[in-house]
Amino acid sequence: MRKRLTKMTALALCLMMGLSGCSAPSAPSDTKAPAATGTAAEGGDAKAEGSADGNAQENTASQGQKIVTMAMTAPWDTLIPFNTTNANTDAVLELIFDKLIVVKADGSFKPRLADSWSMDDETHTKITFNLNKNAKWHDGQPVTADDVVYTAELMSNPDISVARRSKVAPFAGTEDGIRVEGEEFGVKAIDANTVEFTLKDPTNLDYMLDIMFRDFYILPKHCLEDIPVKDMLAADFWKAPIGSGPCIYESEISGERVEFTANKDYHINAPEFDRFVVKIVPASNLLSGLMNGEIDIVAGAGIGNIPLNDWDMAGQQENLTTEAVESLGYQYLSCNTKNIPQEVRQAVNMAINRDALVNNLMKGEGVPAPGPLAPSHRYFNEELLPIPYDVDKAKQMVEESGFDTSKTYRLNVSKGNEVREKSAPMIQQDLAKIGINVEIITTDHPTLLSTARKGEYDFALIGSGGSPDPGESVMNVTPGHLNNFSQNEDPSLGEVGRKGLNQFSFEDRKPYYDEYQMMLREQCPFVWLYFQKDLVAYNKKISNVCFEDYSLLNRSVWEWHVE
Repeated sequence: MRKRLTKMTALALCLMMGLSGCSAPSAPSDTKAPAATGTAAEGGDAKAEGSADGNAQENTASQGQKIVTMAMTAPWDTLIPFNTTNANTDAVLELIFDKLIVVKADGSFKPRLADSWSMDDETHTKITFNLNKNAKWHDGQPVTADDVVYTAELMSNPDISVARRSKVAPFAGTEDGIRVEGEEFGVKAIDANTVEFTLKDPTNLDYMLDIMFRDFYILPKHCLEDIPVKDMLAADFWKAPIGSGPCIYESEISGERVEFTANKDYHINAPEFDRFVVKIVPASNLLSGLMNGEIDIVAGAGIGNIPLNDWDMAGQQENLTTEAVESLGYQYLSCNTKNIPQEVRQAVNMAINRDALVNNLMKGEGVPAPGPLAPSHRYFNEELLPIPYDVDKAKQMVEESGFDTSKTYRLNVSKGNEVREKSAPMIQQDLAKIGINVEIITTDHPTLLSTARKGEYDFALIGSGGSPDPGESVMNVTPGHLNNFSQNEDPSLGEVGRKGLNQFSFEDRKPYYDEYQMMLREQCPFVWLYFQKDLVAYNKKISNVCFEDYSLLNRSVWEWHVE
Protein backbone atom coordinates (compact mmCIF):
# COMPACT_ATOMS: atom_id res chain seq x y z
CA MET A 1 0.00 0.00 0.00
CA ARG A 2 1.44 3.36 -0.95
CA LYS A 3 2.02 5.75 1.91
CA ARG A 4 0.76 9.31 1.80
CA LEU A 5 3.39 11.94 2.48
CA THR A 6 2.10 15.32 3.55
CA LYS A 7 4.80 17.97 3.38
CA MET A 8 3.88 21.62 3.27
CA THR A 9 6.28 24.28 2.16
CA ALA A 10 5.86 27.65 3.79
CA LEU A 11 4.59 29.16 0.54
CA ALA A 12 1.98 26.50 -0.14
CA LEU A 13 0.74 26.64 3.42
CA CYS A 14 0.46 30.41 3.33
CA LEU A 15 -1.63 30.22 0.17
CA MET A 16 -3.88 27.62 1.68
CA MET A 17 -4.30 29.33 5.04
CA GLY A 18 -4.81 32.72 3.47
CA LEU A 19 -8.38 31.71 2.70
CA SER A 20 -9.16 31.64 6.43
CA GLY A 21 -6.93 34.46 7.60
CA CYS A 22 -4.42 32.07 9.15
CA SER A 23 -0.77 32.24 8.16
CA ALA A 24 1.84 29.51 8.42
CA PRO A 25 4.62 29.60 10.98
CA SER A 26 7.98 30.44 9.49
CA ALA A 27 10.62 27.73 9.76
CA PRO A 28 14.12 28.55 10.98
CA SER A 29 16.42 29.28 8.07
CA ASP A 30 18.76 26.40 8.96
CA THR A 31 15.97 23.83 9.24
CA LYS A 32 15.36 21.40 6.43
CA ALA A 33 12.81 18.62 6.72
CA PRO A 34 14.46 15.21 6.37
CA ALA A 35 13.44 13.04 3.48
CA ALA A 36 10.71 10.53 4.21
CA THR A 37 12.00 7.08 4.97
CA GLY A 38 10.18 3.79 5.44
CA THR A 39 9.95 2.19 8.86
CA ALA A 40 9.14 -1.20 10.21
CA ALA A 41 5.86 0.26 11.43
CA GLU A 42 2.85 -2.01 11.40
CA GLY A 43 1.23 -2.01 7.99
CA GLY A 44 4.28 -0.45 6.35
CA ASP A 45 7.16 -1.95 4.43
CA ALA A 46 8.98 -3.70 7.25
CA LYS A 47 12.76 -3.59 7.19
CA ALA A 48 15.32 -5.82 8.84
CA GLU A 49 14.11 -7.36 12.12
CA GLY A 50 15.61 -5.74 15.18
CA SER A 51 15.71 -2.25 13.72
CA ALA A 52 13.36 0.59 14.54
CA ASP A 53 13.79 1.88 11.02
CA GLY A 54 15.22 0.12 8.01
CA ASN A 55 17.14 3.26 7.10
CA ALA A 56 19.06 4.96 9.86
CA GLN A 57 17.48 8.21 10.99
CA GLU A 58 18.94 11.09 9.04
CA ASN A 59 21.58 12.60 11.25
CA THR A 60 21.39 16.36 11.23
CA ALA A 61 23.41 16.71 14.41
CA SER A 62 26.26 17.90 12.20
CA GLN A 63 24.14 20.99 11.57
CA GLY A 64 24.10 21.62 15.31
CA GLN A 65 20.50 20.45 15.76
CA LYS A 66 19.15 18.47 18.67
CA ILE A 67 16.63 15.87 17.47
CA VAL A 68 14.42 13.83 19.80
CA THR A 69 12.59 10.80 18.41
CA MET A 70 9.74 9.30 20.46
CA ALA A 71 8.32 5.89 19.53
CA MET A 72 4.85 4.50 20.02
CA THR A 73 3.52 1.18 18.77
CA ALA A 74 0.32 2.20 16.96
CA PRO A 75 -0.53 5.25 14.83
CA TRP A 76 -2.64 8.31 15.48
CA ASP A 77 -6.05 8.37 13.80
CA THR A 78 -6.58 12.09 13.12
CA LEU A 79 -5.18 15.55 13.79
CA ILE A 80 -8.63 16.90 14.71
CA PRO A 81 -8.48 17.27 18.51
CA PHE A 82 -12.20 17.04 19.21
CA ASN A 83 -12.79 14.00 17.02
CA THR A 84 -10.81 11.29 18.77
CA THR A 85 -10.57 9.48 22.09
CA ASN A 86 -7.39 7.63 21.10
CA ALA A 87 -4.40 7.87 23.47
CA ASN A 88 -1.97 7.44 20.56
CA THR A 89 -3.55 10.44 18.89
CA ASP A 90 -3.39 12.49 22.09
CA ALA A 91 0.36 11.86 22.21
CA VAL A 92 0.60 13.80 18.94
CA LEU A 93 -2.09 16.39 19.62
CA GLU A 94 -0.62 17.52 22.95
CA LEU A 95 2.53 18.57 21.11
CA ILE A 96 0.64 20.82 18.68
CA PHE A 97 -2.22 22.18 20.78
CA ASP A 98 -2.44 23.57 24.29
CA LYS A 99 -4.87 22.62 27.02
CA LEU A 100 -5.77 24.98 29.80
CA ILE A 101 -4.10 22.95 32.54
CA VAL A 102 -1.70 20.07 33.19
CA VAL A 103 -3.02 17.14 35.26
CA LYS A 104 -0.39 15.50 37.47
CA ALA A 105 -0.47 11.88 38.62
CA ASP A 106 -0.58 12.99 42.26
CA GLY A 107 -3.90 14.74 41.62
CA SER A 108 -2.46 18.25 41.48
CA PHE A 109 -2.76 20.69 38.58
CA LYS A 110 -0.24 22.98 36.90
CA PRO A 111 -0.65 25.88 34.49
CA ARG A 112 -0.44 25.36 30.76
CA LEU A 113 -2.42 27.82 28.66
CA ALA A 114 -4.03 29.18 31.83
CA ASP A 115 -1.88 30.79 34.51
CA SER A 116 -4.54 30.46 37.21
CA TRP A 117 -8.12 29.36 37.76
CA SER A 118 -10.81 29.44 40.43
CA MET A 119 -14.35 28.29 41.16
CA ASP A 120 -16.91 30.42 42.92
CA ASP A 121 -17.42 29.29 46.52
CA GLU A 122 -21.16 29.89 46.65
CA THR A 123 -22.76 28.10 43.71
CA HIS A 124 -19.87 25.90 42.55
CA THR A 125 -21.05 26.49 38.99
CA LYS A 126 -18.58 29.07 37.65
CA ILE A 127 -14.95 28.35 36.75
CA THR A 128 -12.74 31.25 35.69
CA PHE A 129 -9.45 30.77 33.84
CA ASN A 130 -6.85 33.51 33.44
CA LEU A 131 -4.82 32.88 30.29
CA ASN A 132 -1.09 33.39 29.91
CA LYS A 133 -0.71 36.78 28.21
CA ASN A 134 2.41 35.63 26.34
CA ALA A 135 0.77 32.65 24.64
CA LYS A 136 0.90 32.77 20.83
CA TRP A 137 -0.29 30.63 17.98
CA HIS A 138 2.42 29.16 15.75
CA ASP A 139 1.70 31.89 13.18
CA GLY A 140 2.48 34.58 15.75
CA GLN A 141 -1.08 35.66 16.58
CA PRO A 142 -1.93 35.97 20.31
CA VAL A 143 -4.06 33.32 22.01
CA THR A 144 -7.11 34.94 23.57
CA ALA A 145 -10.24 34.06 25.49
CA ASP A 146 -12.14 34.26 22.18
CA ASP A 147 -10.22 31.18 21.03
CA VAL A 148 -11.39 29.25 24.08
CA VAL A 149 -14.99 30.34 23.54
CA TYR A 150 -14.79 29.46 19.84
CA THR A 151 -13.47 25.98 20.66
CA ALA A 152 -16.36 25.30 23.04
CA GLU A 153 -18.88 26.68 20.54
CA LEU A 154 -17.51 24.47 17.76
CA MET A 155 -17.55 21.35 19.93
CA SER A 156 -21.17 22.02 20.94
CA ASN A 157 -22.37 22.84 17.42
CA PRO A 158 -25.15 20.42 16.39
CA ASP A 159 -24.03 20.47 12.75
CA ILE A 160 -20.70 18.75 13.33
CA SER A 161 -19.66 15.29 14.50
CA VAL A 162 -17.71 15.51 17.76
CA ALA A 163 -16.26 12.44 19.47
CA ARG A 164 -15.48 14.47 22.60
CA ARG A 165 -18.92 16.03 22.91
CA SER A 166 -19.04 14.99 26.58
CA LYS A 167 -16.35 17.58 27.34
CA VAL A 168 -18.85 20.39 26.78
CA ALA A 169 -21.89 18.58 28.19
CA PRO A 170 -21.56 20.14 31.69
CA PHE A 171 -21.77 23.69 30.34
CA ALA A 172 -24.97 25.72 30.71
CA GLY A 173 -27.01 26.13 27.56
CA THR A 174 -26.32 22.60 26.31
CA GLU A 175 -28.17 19.32 26.20
CA ASP A 176 -26.01 16.23 25.80
CA GLY A 177 -23.19 18.55 24.79
CA ILE A 178 -25.18 20.31 22.03
CA ARG A 179 -26.05 23.99 22.32
CA VAL A 180 -29.74 24.64 22.87
CA GLU A 181 -31.21 27.37 20.69
CA GLY A 182 -32.46 30.33 22.70
CA GLU A 183 -30.44 29.51 25.81
CA GLU A 184 -27.34 31.39 26.91
CA PHE A 185 -24.21 29.33 26.30
CA GLY A 186 -22.12 28.81 29.43
CA VAL A 187 -18.74 29.85 28.01
CA LYS A 188 -17.89 33.53 27.61
CA ALA A 189 -14.89 35.83 27.39
CA ILE A 190 -14.68 38.30 30.27
CA ASP A 191 -11.78 40.10 28.61
CA ALA A 192 -8.97 39.19 26.20
CA ASN A 193 -7.28 36.91 28.71
CA THR A 194 -10.12 35.76 30.97
CA VAL A 195 -12.73 33.14 30.17
CA GLU A 196 -15.61 31.98 32.35
CA PHE A 197 -17.35 28.60 32.22
CA THR A 198 -20.84 28.33 33.73
CA LEU A 199 -21.96 24.82 34.61
CA LYS A 200 -25.50 23.48 34.61
CA ASP A 201 -25.09 21.92 38.04
CA PRO A 202 -22.78 22.36 41.04
CA THR A 203 -19.74 20.22 40.27
CA ASN A 204 -16.48 19.37 41.96
CA LEU A 205 -13.65 21.52 40.56
CA ASP A 206 -11.05 18.73 40.62
CA TYR A 207 -13.37 16.53 38.56
CA MET A 208 -13.85 19.26 35.98
CA LEU A 209 -10.12 19.94 35.70
CA ASP A 210 -9.12 16.30 35.56
CA ILE A 211 -11.85 14.70 33.46
CA MET A 212 -13.29 17.51 31.37
CA PHE A 213 -10.32 19.80 30.78
CA ARG A 214 -7.59 17.14 30.61
CA ASP A 215 -8.02 16.76 26.83
CA PHE A 216 -9.85 20.01 26.01
CA TYR A 217 -7.53 21.32 23.29
CA ILE A 218 -7.85 24.99 22.34
CA LEU A 219 -8.22 25.86 18.63
CA PRO A 220 -7.29 29.06 16.71
CA LYS A 221 -10.47 30.98 15.94
CA HIS A 222 -8.78 33.15 13.31
CA CYS A 223 -7.81 30.06 11.31
CA LEU A 224 -11.17 28.29 11.44
CA GLU A 225 -14.02 30.78 11.84
CA ASP A 226 -14.49 31.36 8.10
CA ILE A 227 -14.76 27.65 7.31
CA PRO A 228 -18.42 26.50 7.08
CA VAL A 229 -19.15 24.07 9.89
CA LYS A 230 -20.40 21.48 7.41
CA ASP A 231 -16.95 21.54 5.77
CA MET A 232 -14.93 21.65 9.00
CA LEU A 233 -13.92 17.99 9.24
CA ALA A 234 -12.59 18.00 5.65
CA ALA A 235 -10.83 21.37 5.91
CA ASP A 236 -7.25 21.66 4.66
CA PHE A 237 -6.31 23.17 8.03
CA TRP A 238 -6.09 19.69 9.60
CA LYS A 239 -3.48 18.62 7.04
CA ALA A 240 -1.00 21.01 8.65
CA PRO A 241 -2.62 22.30 11.83
CA ILE A 242 -1.51 25.43 13.66
CA GLY A 243 -1.60 25.28 17.43
CA SER A 244 -0.01 27.06 20.36
CA GLY A 245 1.82 24.07 21.83
CA PRO A 246 5.54 23.34 22.26
CA CYS A 247 5.97 21.80 18.80
CA ILE A 248 5.19 23.16 15.33
CA TYR A 249 3.81 20.67 12.81
CA GLU A 250 6.05 20.17 9.79
CA SER A 251 5.22 16.93 7.98
CA GLU A 252 3.89 13.43 8.30
CA ILE A 253 3.95 10.04 6.65
CA SER A 254 0.47 8.74 7.35
CA GLY A 255 0.56 5.92 9.85
CA GLU A 256 4.35 6.02 10.22
CA ARG A 257 5.73 9.29 11.57
CA VAL A 258 5.01 12.94 12.33
CA GLU A 259 7.78 15.55 12.36
CA PHE A 260 7.91 18.87 14.20
CA THR A 261 10.17 21.80 14.82
CA ALA A 262 10.43 23.22 18.33
CA ASN A 263 8.35 26.24 19.20
CA LYS A 264 11.13 28.45 20.51
CA ASP A 265 8.52 31.08 21.47
CA TYR A 266 6.54 28.69 23.67
CA HIS A 267 5.10 30.73 26.49
CA ILE A 268 6.00 28.31 29.31
CA ASN A 269 9.51 27.39 28.26
CA ALA A 270 11.29 26.91 24.94
CA PRO A 271 11.98 23.20 24.35
CA GLU A 272 15.67 22.27 24.52
CA PHE A 273 15.46 20.29 21.27
CA ASP A 274 15.28 21.67 17.73
CA ARG A 275 13.24 18.92 16.11
CA PHE A 276 10.82 16.31 17.47
CA VAL A 277 9.76 13.13 15.68
CA VAL A 278 6.94 10.76 16.64
CA LYS A 279 7.62 7.42 15.00
CA ILE A 280 5.49 4.26 14.87
CA VAL A 281 7.60 1.22 15.78
CA PRO A 282 6.55 -2.37 16.62
CA ALA A 283 7.04 -3.18 20.29
CA SER A 284 9.55 -5.89 19.41
CA ASN A 285 11.80 -3.25 17.80
CA LEU A 286 11.72 -0.60 20.53
CA LEU A 287 14.80 -1.75 22.42
CA SER A 288 16.94 -2.20 19.31
CA GLY A 289 15.97 1.29 18.21
CA LEU A 290 16.98 2.72 21.59
CA MET A 291 20.25 0.83 21.53
CA ASN A 292 21.31 2.02 18.08
CA GLY A 293 20.12 5.59 18.58
CA GLU A 294 17.25 5.60 16.10
CA ILE A 295 14.86 6.14 19.02
CA ASP A 296 15.53 8.41 21.98
CA ILE A 297 12.49 7.78 24.18
CA VAL A 298 9.37 5.60 24.25
CA ALA A 299 5.85 6.98 24.57
CA GLY A 300 5.01 4.81 27.59
CA ALA A 301 1.47 4.80 29.10
CA GLY A 302 0.53 1.56 27.32
CA ILE A 303 1.17 2.99 23.83
CA GLY A 304 4.95 2.56 23.82
CA ASN A 305 6.24 0.31 26.58
CA ILE A 306 9.35 -1.87 26.57
CA PRO A 307 8.29 -5.55 26.17
CA LEU A 308 8.91 -7.67 29.24
CA ASN A 309 11.15 -10.01 27.28
CA ASP A 310 13.46 -7.05 26.60
CA TRP A 311 13.28 -5.45 30.04
CA ASP A 312 16.35 -7.07 31.60
CA MET A 313 18.46 -6.29 28.56
CA ALA A 314 17.24 -2.70 28.54
CA GLY A 315 18.53 -2.26 32.08
CA GLN A 316 21.99 -3.41 31.01
CA GLN A 317 22.45 -0.69 28.38
CA GLU A 318 24.87 2.04 29.43
CA ASN A 319 23.21 4.63 27.17
CA LEU A 320 19.70 4.12 28.59
CA THR A 321 17.75 5.13 31.68
CA THR A 322 15.00 2.64 32.57
CA GLU A 323 12.02 3.07 34.88
CA ALA A 324 9.21 0.76 36.03
CA VAL A 325 6.53 3.37 36.65
CA GLU A 326 3.51 2.88 38.90
CA SER A 327 0.45 3.69 36.84
CA LEU A 328 -3.18 4.63 37.39
CA GLY A 329 -3.94 2.96 34.07
CA TYR A 330 -5.82 -0.33 33.99
CA GLN A 331 -6.89 -2.99 31.53
CA TYR A 332 -10.33 -4.56 31.47
CA LEU A 333 -12.53 -7.00 29.58
CA SER A 334 -15.58 -5.15 28.33
CA CYS A 335 -18.69 -7.31 28.18
CA ASN A 336 -21.50 -6.51 25.76
CA THR A 337 -24.36 -6.48 28.26
CA LYS A 338 -26.88 -7.04 25.47
CA ASN A 339 -25.27 -10.38 24.64
CA ILE A 340 -23.75 -11.47 27.96
CA PRO A 341 -26.22 -11.53 30.89
CA GLN A 342 -25.23 -10.34 34.36
CA GLU A 343 -24.90 -13.78 35.98
CA VAL A 344 -22.57 -14.88 33.17
CA ARG A 345 -20.52 -11.68 33.51
CA GLN A 346 -20.15 -12.43 37.22
CA ALA A 347 -19.02 -15.96 36.35
CA VAL A 348 -16.46 -14.61 33.89
CA ASN A 349 -15.21 -12.29 36.62
CA MET A 350 -14.47 -15.33 38.80
CA ALA A 351 -13.04 -17.46 35.98
CA ILE A 352 -10.14 -15.26 34.92
CA ASN A 353 -6.83 -16.01 36.60
CA ARG A 354 -5.51 -12.51 37.21
CA ASP A 355 -2.48 -13.71 39.14
CA ALA A 356 -1.42 -15.74 36.11
CA LEU A 357 -1.76 -12.67 33.89
CA VAL A 358 0.39 -10.58 36.21
CA ASN A 359 3.03 -13.22 36.92
CA ASN A 360 3.33 -14.82 33.47
CA LEU A 361 2.87 -11.81 31.22
CA MET A 362 4.26 -9.05 33.42
CA LYS A 363 6.86 -10.89 35.52
CA GLY A 364 5.14 -9.45 38.56
CA GLU A 365 5.33 -5.85 37.26
CA GLY A 366 1.63 -5.32 37.84
CA VAL A 367 -1.26 -5.69 40.28
CA PRO A 368 -4.58 -7.58 39.85
CA ALA A 369 -7.41 -5.06 39.47
CA PRO A 370 -10.41 -5.25 41.82
CA GLY A 371 -12.05 -2.40 39.90
CA PRO A 372 -11.13 0.89 38.21
CA LEU A 373 -9.39 2.13 41.37
CA ALA A 374 -6.24 0.47 42.67
CA PRO A 375 -6.05 -0.47 46.37
CA SER A 376 -3.54 2.39 46.76
CA HIS A 377 -6.05 4.96 45.42
CA ARG A 378 -7.36 7.19 48.19
CA TYR A 379 -10.96 6.64 47.02
CA PHE A 380 -10.66 2.84 46.97
CA ASN A 381 -13.43 1.09 48.89
CA GLU A 382 -11.65 -0.93 51.56
CA GLU A 383 -14.76 -3.12 52.01
CA LEU A 384 -14.46 -4.37 48.44
CA LEU A 385 -13.36 -7.98 48.80
CA PRO A 386 -10.77 -9.50 46.45
CA ILE A 387 -12.30 -11.17 43.40
CA PRO A 388 -12.21 -14.92 44.03
CA TYR A 389 -10.68 -17.19 41.40
CA ASP A 390 -13.16 -20.09 41.43
CA VAL A 391 -13.49 -22.03 38.17
CA ASP A 392 -15.92 -24.63 39.55
CA LYS A 393 -18.37 -22.06 40.90
CA ALA A 394 -18.07 -19.98 37.73
CA LYS A 395 -18.86 -23.01 35.57
CA GLN A 396 -21.86 -23.84 37.74
CA MET A 397 -23.16 -20.27 37.41
CA VAL A 398 -22.93 -20.44 33.61
CA GLU A 399 -24.78 -23.78 33.53
CA GLU A 400 -27.53 -22.58 35.85
CA SER A 401 -28.01 -19.37 33.85
CA GLY A 402 -29.09 -21.23 30.73
CA PHE A 403 -26.52 -19.34 28.69
CA ASP A 404 -26.07 -20.72 25.19
CA THR A 405 -22.66 -22.41 25.32
CA SER A 406 -23.07 -24.02 21.89
CA LYS A 407 -22.20 -20.71 20.24
CA THR A 408 -18.76 -19.25 19.65
CA TYR A 409 -18.47 -15.72 20.98
CA ARG A 410 -16.18 -12.91 19.83
CA LEU A 411 -13.20 -11.70 21.86
CA ASN A 412 -11.82 -8.53 20.25
CA VAL A 413 -8.30 -7.27 20.91
CA SER A 414 -6.22 -4.59 19.22
CA LYS A 415 -2.62 -4.67 18.04
CA GLY A 416 0.08 -2.60 19.69
CA ASN A 417 -0.07 -3.47 23.39
CA GLU A 418 1.96 -6.67 23.73
CA VAL A 419 0.70 -7.72 27.16
CA ARG A 420 -2.91 -7.09 26.18
CA GLU A 421 -2.48 -9.15 23.01
CA LYS A 422 -0.87 -12.01 24.90
CA SER A 423 -3.59 -11.94 27.54
CA ALA A 424 -6.25 -12.81 24.95
CA PRO A 425 -5.29 -16.51 24.52
CA MET A 426 -5.02 -16.91 28.30
CA ILE A 427 -8.48 -15.42 28.79
CA GLN A 428 -9.75 -17.61 25.95
CA GLN A 429 -8.51 -20.67 27.87
CA ASP A 430 -10.03 -19.44 31.13
CA LEU A 431 -13.42 -18.98 29.49
CA ALA A 432 -13.24 -22.41 27.84
CA LYS A 433 -12.91 -23.96 31.31
CA ILE A 434 -16.39 -22.67 32.20
CA GLY A 435 -17.95 -23.70 28.89
CA ILE A 436 -17.69 -20.40 26.98
CA ASN A 437 -15.92 -20.68 23.64
CA VAL A 438 -14.54 -17.52 22.06
CA GLU A 439 -12.66 -16.71 18.89
CA ILE A 440 -10.02 -14.00 19.07
CA ILE A 441 -10.49 -11.17 16.57
CA THR A 442 -7.43 -8.91 16.22
CA THR A 443 -7.74 -5.46 14.66
CA ASP A 444 -6.12 -2.06 14.90
CA HIS A 445 -7.18 0.02 17.90
CA PRO A 446 -9.48 2.53 16.14
CA THR A 447 -11.39 -0.37 14.58
CA LEU A 448 -11.77 -2.08 17.95
CA LEU A 449 -13.15 1.10 19.53
CA SER A 450 -15.56 1.62 16.65
CA THR A 451 -16.74 -1.99 16.90
CA ALA A 452 -17.24 -1.70 20.66
CA ARG A 453 -19.19 1.55 20.36
CA LYS A 454 -21.53 -0.05 17.84
CA GLY A 455 -22.01 -3.09 20.08
CA GLU A 456 -20.74 -5.43 17.37
CA TYR A 457 -18.82 -7.69 19.74
CA ASP A 458 -19.25 -9.93 22.79
CA PHE A 459 -16.02 -9.40 24.75
CA ALA A 460 -13.32 -6.80 24.10
CA LEU A 461 -9.97 -6.04 25.73
CA ILE A 462 -9.64 -2.30 26.36
CA GLY A 463 -7.46 -0.09 28.54
CA SER A 464 -7.74 3.23 30.31
CA GLY A 465 -5.19 5.73 31.59
CA GLY A 466 -7.06 5.94 34.88
CA SER A 467 -7.21 9.09 36.96
CA PRO A 468 -6.62 10.55 40.41
CA ASP A 469 -10.34 11.43 40.30
CA PRO A 470 -12.68 8.55 41.23
CA GLY A 471 -15.27 9.60 38.65
CA GLU A 472 -13.07 8.81 35.64
CA SER A 473 -14.96 5.65 34.64
CA VAL A 474 -18.48 6.95 35.26
CA MET A 475 -18.97 8.10 31.68
CA ASN A 476 -18.07 4.61 30.45
CA VAL A 477 -21.14 3.13 32.14
CA THR A 478 -23.51 6.00 31.33
CA PRO A 479 -26.19 5.13 28.74
CA GLY A 480 -25.79 7.22 25.61
CA HIS A 481 -22.15 8.09 26.16
CA LEU A 482 -19.75 7.45 23.28
CA ASN A 483 -17.55 5.24 25.46
CA ASN A 484 -20.37 3.17 26.92
CA PHE A 485 -18.62 0.17 25.38
CA SER A 486 -20.63 -2.34 27.42
CA GLN A 487 -23.90 -1.04 25.93
CA ASN A 488 -25.16 -0.63 29.50
CA GLU A 489 -28.79 0.54 29.61
CA ASP A 490 -29.16 0.71 33.40
CA PRO A 491 -28.82 4.37 34.46
CA SER A 492 -28.22 3.61 38.14
CA LEU A 493 -24.43 3.30 37.88
CA GLY A 494 -24.07 6.63 36.15
CA GLU A 495 -26.50 8.30 38.56
CA VAL A 496 -24.56 7.25 41.65
CA GLY A 497 -21.26 8.23 40.07
CA ARG A 498 -22.58 11.63 39.08
CA LYS A 499 -23.84 12.32 42.60
CA GLY A 500 -20.22 12.20 43.68
CA LEU A 501 -19.45 14.96 41.19
CA ASN A 502 -21.73 17.33 43.06
CA GLN A 503 -19.84 17.02 46.35
CA PHE A 504 -17.00 19.33 47.25
CA SER A 505 -14.90 17.51 49.83
CA PHE A 506 -13.24 14.12 50.07
CA GLU A 507 -15.46 13.17 53.02
CA ASP A 508 -18.64 13.99 51.10
CA ARG A 509 -17.56 12.31 47.84
CA LYS A 510 -16.17 9.09 49.31
CA PRO A 511 -19.52 7.40 50.24
CA TYR A 512 -20.86 7.80 46.71
CA TYR A 513 -17.78 6.27 45.13
CA ASP A 514 -17.74 3.47 47.69
CA GLU A 515 -21.28 2.63 46.57
CA TYR A 516 -20.31 3.04 42.92
CA GLN A 517 -17.50 0.50 43.25
CA MET A 518 -19.84 -2.00 44.92
CA MET A 519 -22.40 -1.58 42.14
CA LEU A 520 -19.74 -2.09 39.49
CA ARG A 521 -18.78 -5.37 41.13
CA GLU A 522 -22.42 -6.46 41.24
CA GLN A 523 -23.47 -5.45 37.71
CA CYS A 524 -20.11 -6.30 36.16
CA PRO A 525 -20.30 -4.47 32.82
CA PHE A 526 -16.51 -4.72 32.79
CA VAL A 527 -14.23 -7.43 34.13
CA TRP A 528 -11.26 -5.55 35.56
CA LEU A 529 -7.97 -7.33 34.90
CA TYR A 530 -4.81 -5.61 36.09
CA PHE A 531 -2.88 -2.43 36.71
CA GLN A 532 0.36 -2.71 34.78
CA LYS A 533 3.55 -0.84 35.51
CA ASP A 534 4.81 1.15 32.56
CA LEU A 535 8.22 -0.22 31.55
CA VAL A 536 9.94 2.70 29.88
CA ALA A 537 13.41 3.61 28.67
CA TYR A 538 15.09 6.65 27.21
CA ASN A 539 18.49 7.83 26.11
CA LYS A 540 20.60 9.39 28.84
CA LYS A 541 20.94 12.54 26.77
CA ILE A 542 17.38 13.27 28.01
CA SER A 543 16.50 13.97 31.64
CA ASN A 544 13.79 15.57 33.82
CA VAL A 545 11.13 13.29 32.33
CA CYS A 546 8.03 12.57 34.43
CA PHE A 547 6.55 9.32 33.10
CA GLU A 548 4.01 9.19 35.94
CA ASP A 549 2.01 11.91 34.16
CA TYR A 550 2.02 10.25 30.74
CA SER A 551 -1.23 8.34 31.20
CA LEU A 552 -2.89 11.69 31.98
CA LEU A 553 -1.90 13.00 28.53
CA ASN A 554 0.93 15.17 29.76
CA ARG A 555 4.45 14.57 28.53
CA SER A 556 5.47 18.20 29.14
CA VAL A 557 8.30 18.08 26.61
CA TRP A 558 9.18 21.71 27.36
CA GLU A 559 10.50 20.54 30.74
CA TRP A 560 12.87 17.93 29.32
CA HIS A 561 16.58 18.57 29.47
CA VAL A 562 18.26 17.50 26.22
CA GLU A 563 22.03 17.35 25.81
